[in-house]
Amino acid sequence: MTSLHDIIDSTLQNKDVVIKQQDIAVLRVSGTDSKKLLQGQTTCDMNKLSQENGLYGAICSIKGRIISSFYVVQSDDDLLMIMAKDLVEKTLSHLKKYAVFFKTELIDEQDSFAIYTKLATKKTEADVNTTSPLFTTTQSRDIITVTVSNEPLETQWLITPASHTPIEEKNQELAALAILSARPLINLEQSETVLPQWLNMQSTGGISFTKGCYTGQEIVARMQYRGKSKKQLALVTWQGNLDAAQDIVDKQGKSIGQVFSTTHIQDTHYAQVILNIDPSETEQLLLDNQKITLLPLPYPIDTKK
Repeated sequence: MTSLHDIIDSTLQNKDVVIKQQDIAVLRVSGTDSKKLLQGQTTCDMNKLSQENGLYGAICSIKGRIISSFYVVQSDDDLLMIMAKDLVEKTLSHLKKYAVFFKTELIDEQDSFAIYTKLATKKTEADVNTTSPLFTTTQSRDIITVTVSNEPLETQWLITPASHTPIEEKNQELAALAILSARPLINLEQSETVLPQWLNMQSTGGISFTKGCYTGQEIVARMQYRGKSKKQLALVTWQGNLDAAQDIVDKQGKSIGQVFSTTHIQDTHYAQVILNIDPSETEQLLLDNQKITLLPLPYPIDTKK
């Protein structure tokens, strides 16, 4: 199986990548009860959030389906939720139903912040067998930097006021490599269509199974400990243009998954896919009648926590 590090090294060639994210925005939660509000509505443990450590998580429906997924950082006493721009309004509407019971304010900051992604060859050897729910966060000169992944490359998000002098972008054509961290943020079209485990969030620090109750918690916990669903996120690659809207099938033509997100660098395509089976159970994956190549994940899959 092709190594992710070989792909990174041969493509990046020690270059850094900086690109402004046009489809990512911020929802600010302020007030003394901000963490209490989100503790009852998110899969992550908000008590572990600090100015030094950000979190990855999801807001779920009562059926356990993800309404929105996000990274959250603490800026002074405010919480900044970083998510798909087209989900800010829906998330705001959902949280408002519960915010009336707390001393907190929800503010749509879509136009107030600029979000940049920075990619670099990893600087330290990360232990791929352990995944922390905490994401290192630093703040200086009006820039909040959160390291969202160290494998298979160092991925950082830079959060700046929109009025700030723009950060210089470089090597934007290589930004597609960020998909290989396999930690997706869903968009509006995908909202309420997937469970957290289908995106491997139990393996990437996105779910706390010890924090207590939150909306959808019963379904998420049942899926973890009793569920029979084998659905999980996987990485694949292929050459040339294929119809990514088609189902992924095995060599017998049986549907075994769908493309969740795709990107490309020139003619090489990389995709996050949701498979209905354990990847080890099939010898071949086909999309649009062409063989596609399974890539390793940058972390192990936890079936139980």
